Amino acid sequence: MQTVDIAGVSVPIIHSQPGWIPPTNIILTPTTRANLQKILYPLLANENILLVGDAGVGKNALLYYINQLRQHPTIRYSFNEDTLPEDLVGAWRIDPRSHNFIWSDGPLAHAMRFGATFVADEMNLCPPEILKRFSSVFTDRYLQLLEGDSSHTAAAPGFSFVATQNPAEGFEGRKNLPREIQKYFATIYVDPYPAAELVTILKGLFPDVSDTDIATVVRINAAVERLVLDRKLGQNDLERYHFNIRNLGRLLQRLANPDGLVLPEIQDVYFRPFRSPTDHQTLNESIAAIWSEARERGEAALFTGTWQPFGLADNPVPEIHIHSTAALISIGRARLQSLPQGAPVTDTTGAADCIQSDDERPFRERVEAAFRFLPPLPATTPQLEAIARGIANAENLLLECHSDVEPEDLVRFFAILLGKNLSVITLSRGMHTGDVLGALKPIPQDDEKRELLVDWVDGPLTRAVRNGDFILLKGLEAAGPELIEKLNMLLDDARALVLPPESGVTDPLQLPPDGRIFGLKYFRQQRSTPTVSRAFRNRFSAIVIDAVRDQQSLLEYASSMLHLPEDHPLAQALANFHLFIRERAAKRDIGAERLQVYQYGLTNLKRACQGFMGSIPADIDGLSTLELEARLLRSVSVAYINEIARPDERQKMIEALQRLLGSVDLQQLHAEYREQSKKKKMIKGSRQHKRIWWDQKEHWRPANTGKFKPKLIGRALKEGMEINTPETGGQAKEGPDAWYGSDTKGNMGQGEPGHGGGAWGYRTEELYKEFLKKRKPLWEYQMGVSLQEFRDIFQGEIDRVVINFEQLLDPQVDINRRYLAEGSRVDARRYLSWLSGRGDGRVFDKTTISVDDEKLKGVEIIFAVNKGRRIFNFDYSVATLVSIMSCALVLKNHEIDFAICGYSDLDNKKDNIDIQWFKSLERDFNQRAEEDLFAGMVNDWHGDTVVESQVLSELADDFSPDARTRILVMISDFRGYRGRVTMQKDMESFETGQLKVTVDALTERGLVLLGVGIGARAISDAVFPQSLQAGNENYTALPQLLAGRLKELIFRHHNAAIL
Repeated sequence: MQTVDIAGVSVPIIHSQPGWIPPTNIILTPTTRANLQKILYPLLANENILLVGDAGVGKNALLYYINQLRQHPTIRYSFNEDTLPEDLVGAWRIDPRSHNFIWSDGPLAHAMRFGATFVADEMNLCPPEILKRFSSVFTDRYLQLLEGDSSHTAAAPGFSFVATQNPAEGFEGRKNLPREIQKYFATIYVDPYPAAELVTILKGLFPDVSDTDIATVVRINAAVERLVLDRKLGQNDLERYHFNIRNLGRLLQRLANPDGLVLPEIQDVYFRPFRSPTDHQTLNESIAAIWSEARERGEAALFTGTWQPFGLADNPVPEIHIHSTAALISIGRARLQSLPQGAPVTDTTGAADCIQSDDERPFRERVEAAFRFLPPLPATTPQLEAIARGIANAENLLLECHSDVEPEDLVRFFAILLGKNLSVITLSRGMHTGDVLGALKPIPQDDEKRELLVDWVDGPLTRAVRNGDFILLKGLEAAGPELIEKLNMLLDDARALVLPPESGVTDPLQLPPDGRIFGLKYFRQQRSTPTVSRAFRNRFSAIVIDAVRDQQSLLEYASSMLHLPEDHPLAQALANFHLFIRERAAKRDIGAERLQVYQYGLTNLKRACQGFMGSIPADIDGLSTLELEARLLRSVSVAYINEIARPDERQKMIEALQRLLGSVDLQQLHAEYREQSKKKKMIKGSRQHKRIWWDQKEHWRPANTGKFKPKLIGRALKEGMEINTPETGGQAKEGPDAWYGSDTKGNMGQGEPGHGGGAWGYRTEELYKEFLKKRKPLWEYQMGVSLQEFRDIFQGEIDRVVINFEQLLDPQVDINRRYLAEGSRVDARRYLSWLSGRGDGRVFDKTTISVDDEKLKGVEIIFAVNKGRRIFNFDYSVATLVSIMSCALVLKNHEIDFAICGYSDLDNKKDNIDIQWFKSLERDFNQRAEEDLFAGMVNDWHGDTVVESQVLSELADDFSPDARTRILVMISDFRGYRGRVTMQKDMESFETGQLKVTVDALTERGLVLLGVGIGARAISDAVFPQSLQAGNENYTALPQLLAGRLKELIFRHHNAAIL
């Protein structure tokens, strides 16, 4: 028998026609040889093998390499939670020619008949109850076709069963195989590669890149992965990141191309997956140090220049060039070529920058259509450049963003530009794989198939793969693993899709070279919601798509949508209003009582512009300027203002819009649109393509970039009003941080007197006026009102504070699909399979659903209130009281354990910290507890302020052992026991530094910290990872704001599942 040497092991060759095996290029390093030998010896002994290893370590690549050398057929199947026995065994189907029933083997049965290697990818995702169906394969090497004729199929010579899995530790949704199954496998841990071997491997794959450059790239990759493991990157993103040899391969693939530039390529691969400026700064510091070392050694060919930090505002915007005769598009350093139908396409093993068009329109017409659809803006052009580089290098692209961003527009832009069909596939939880891959469905009856009413119909994903479309997968964060894991083989180097047996196709379906896959995912908002695993994410090049916020981009976008010059007053007015209402919503000046902030994105601006343009008739002469103005106001109101709940807030926004539109000459606007109408250009053209249209031969020139100077937005200064407040009494001052007297002005801390504090005047809202009438003089440091008086005044405000946790946290739903031969509910899909002869008789749906309603179990909240006398002299003490009382009632109603305490130095001796517990975690919040809490909050405000870092450290140990989500809320001005004259000095003080260190340490321990700052100095924003500021304009809304933030924190951080 012929043999082949693989890693020093003599392996027999059994087959001469191996069939399709994905191309694999393995570099034989010592670790590679060791891994191969660990696989080969049990493989030759006919053992079942379980390969366990990190994502990207090459588990499947090792198998492909072995079978490629020994010419052995390989059948790979991706397991998931939705896998059923018939998916592997096979099904009956109807022969379309003879109309007779014939049996179609599943992948496992097919592999056993022909002596192939069956690769069970991610087998640990399959329910153990399903895997036990194949015990005879594991032990005796035969399979009983219960789904068919119940015959026994013995394994042919050469058959082997190889399962793969990622480790259960560190990989989400993974679990180890139960021992009763795992004991039948020879388990092999696939060792990762040390740095030196990674350099050797990558040098073999990319020989044009020098060893020293590869070594530097490997160091960068290892440094980024270490930052992720140490939770110094992405710790607040609620996402899972992983950087391994896949990332190295993408980066070096780009650098090996002539147009690859090391600095922007590194930024694309390592910076763009992260959204936080803090993460970008951490990466800048880490990578800049490695870059500098490589440059100083002088050995690296690529790392010669100076590192330029990522994310600088003055970075030049990439230029866009269009070569009309060669159908070439250049976006910065990215080059894409749109080939006509039938032209050869570059192989994906290289830089696949040539895309075959499916659109019969001329190239120039497609370019114009793309730029009409999405004008490139200063804010979006860098993102377009990054996406274009990913398309050129045949990478899978994952676009992530907030919910107010429209990343699918960027994908559609490239589909139009390159003339590709875009197949959008929206995934969701509970969706069956047949809905995406295809299934047996009724088909129209025709002459040739008069008796055949049911046949295989491709699903949207299968159809898109066959056609080589651009594929956009939406809702990745909502789809379950039963659907996501089916895409593993399509997303890795195999680029293929395995169809179920009823399709009648046994060979994997290949994605054509010019097909591309895009994923769209919104940021995760809470830990209990599903997200993609880091193994799945690692198959993509991730790009964070930011919202468009800069004025210049908004101005260009509005002018393009309105078909007006960029400096037109109307475009400027709409851009300014967009920024204005976003800022008002973010500061909660509108929607303060709402738990969810109003959000406005580019969609709103587009809706306003298109609504206005659509309201203008073709014959504009019959439209007066007053009617033109009315239609403009109506369009903007529909896009922005009408969703605002409070009439007074809507009116404020309308007045602001009218002020901004005051600079627009409506008669001149009317004349401009009349002129456009005469020239028949209205609503048909875009100004953008004129700015980017180039003929390469005639117009190409070197880039001449400059620094953009943004235009200032004029804003009127607000004037405060003088409010005289009571003196503290006598001549005794507590110090420069608490100077209260008639010579100061109640200006809410804006322009304080010479040495700090300032007297803070009260708002004139009627409720607060009424309450202050009953309040004792300030120098007694107690409010002196009863609980009943408090209720009489503020009961309405307290009742308004509502958190609907029933809608906030959906119960945990576990869906267990089962199909039996008897029951009451018939599953239509399986019934059609049975009618066509391609399925078994188990057509009754016995799916079970288990629901866990105790979603709030394990949440504990501790409130700590600074009761120093400096705080008491502020009117915010009243808002704090209302906030605490209202939150206590809400948490009581939802049976959430909470505690409330105050802290200060009651003796004013600077040698003690007094923590007064008004309500403990163990105590029920009954009427007596409510009275004690109120008494504690209104009395004893005479103490001195203290060092708050010590308070935090003390309170962090007061949670119960059963707490799963520990939330600590601290309410203070965070100026320490002695405030400073200026904000800068407060920030630079030793106390603030110690508080920041303590906050970071407690966050590392898993506590969720919320700093509620009161006053004009937003120190809490710089110290706490989660903060809330009660200032001049919103302190009366503090109860609603605090309740809303608690809802967000529980929603984001609580996971009721026991892991």
